[in-house]
Amino acid sequence: MTSEQKSDFWQRHIDACRHSQLTQRGYCAQNNLSFSNFGYWRTRLKRKACKGSKFIPVTLSTTAMSVSVYLPGGIRLEVPAHVLPELLPAVCRLMQEQA
Repeated sequence: MTSEQKSDFWQRHIDACRHSQLTQRGYCAQNNLSFSNFGYWRTRLKRKACKGSKFIPVTLSTTAMSVSVYLPGGIRLEVPAHVLPELLPAVCRLMQEQA
């Protein structure tokens, strides 16, 4: 199996596990997968996905009313400028968990 095939194989299982009602350990047991290999590939694929993300530094004026943040998947998040420093780290954490 090529490296790309392995990545695809594990990504399909990680996605299926996420959509199942099972724990990761339970999913692995039900599908005859090594739990340690599952964890290894989950981490490896998450890191690979994060390398592709790009952040552009910006400076906001104190008079800015709202800020639009464009997220992967075509999602546009528009928030009041003053809440962005608190909200953005939470959004980034959630995106990493979903990756």
